[in-house]
Amino acid sequence: MSSIQRISGHRAKLDLNLIVSLDALLRERSVSRAAIEVGLSQPAMSAALARLRRYFGDPLLARVGNSYQLTPLARSLVERTTVAISAVDRVLDAEPGIEIERSSREFTLIMSDYMLAAVGDTITRDLLSQAPHLRINFVQLRPEIVDRASDSLRTADALVVPRGFVSDLPSVDLFSDRWVCVVAEDNEHVGDAIRLDQLTEYPWAVFQTHPHAATTPLHQVRAQGVEPYVQVVGENYLALPYFVAHTDRIALLPERLAARMSGGMGIRPVDFPLTLAPLNHALWWHPMYNADPEHRWLRAQLAKSLA
Repeated sequence: MSSIQRISGHRAKLDLNLIVSLDALLRERSVSRAAIEVGLSQPAMSAALARLRRYFGDPLLARVGNSYQLTPLARSLVERTTVAISAVDRVLDAEPGIEIERSSREFTLIMSDYMLAAVGDTITRDLLSQAPHLRINFVQLRPEIVDRASDSLRTADALVVPRGFVSDLPSVDLFSDRWVCVVAEDNEHVGDAIRLDQLTEYPWAVFQTHPHAATTPLHQVRAQGVEPYVQVVGENYLALPYFVAHTDRIALLPERLAARMSGGMGIRPVDFPLTLAPLNHALWWHPMYNADPEHRWLRAQLAKSLA
């Protein structure tokens, strides 16, 4: 008997409905709470846990004092179970041959706060104008998502991040965004252009970058012989205008975001004396979506909308 046959026979002994119970048990760490979530009686959930324990040869939930804790094996199953549930949902939600304007699919897009502020309205308008029954779920980009992009994209449809952070996944170019310098709208020291000497004369506000980023605008400025005095570090792009308005601070923002925030937030763009490499944004996805018709439509539409 081949190894594939042995594995298939082993899995055939397990009722795949138990995956739903397993997912609830791993998250709730309580038979009674898991039973309520799934809609089973407590004895039925206890029976499901007993079958899962026999199948895995492991207690899964171990009593510690008055509560249950996950065993090491159970902890290793948490992410796998989440991925499995998501995959099953996608299979059951598939609507063969349906026209995109009738689709009720949910697309999950991972992107930074800056991207959402700059182009989120464009994405929702263009997608929903063609497929009004879609649901679009935006997820905040975090360093750990980028570090584990392949795993993250098993449960999300696409990731928008500049080139240089992700590799070995399918992608398509979206657009380039150049860096622009902004100062306070009422800054009397800087005119329409900021001078080279003013880059070290006045303090800077910068954003917190990915730990492994090597080509941030600040790095590029330093590489050209300018050492800025960093006075304030914001958690993300959207915080910077608040640290610049009504001060003598300097900041660099992506042009699309700066255009949205200039004026109304008390900042204005000025000409910058240094040349900086732009942000080359791309759309990334997991190879399992390559042949998915609705996902192909999503990719093509995003590339068209954001070009």
